[in-house]
Amino acid sequence: MGVTDIMSNLSLEIYPIIALILFLVAFSIIIWGVLRAPRAVITHQSMLPLEDDTDFVISDTPDSSGKKEQRNG
Repeated sequence: MGVTDIMSNLSLEIYPIIALILFLVAFSIIIWGVLRAPRAVITHQSMLPLEDDTDFVISDTPDSSGKKEQRNG
């Protein structure tokens, strides 16, 4: 019995249905979480890309002086 025989005897129409159900469940959970989030959380998250007051390392490799570059806000 070869691989072709095994694959031809499988019922493959169930896999797209399972994938669709998994997608719809995941999508529904994400949408439910977004719609149930408090307005304060949404406002805070919407401002995150605009905030520039944190210290972080731009590069992990030292520059020519041997010091790591840091950005101070």
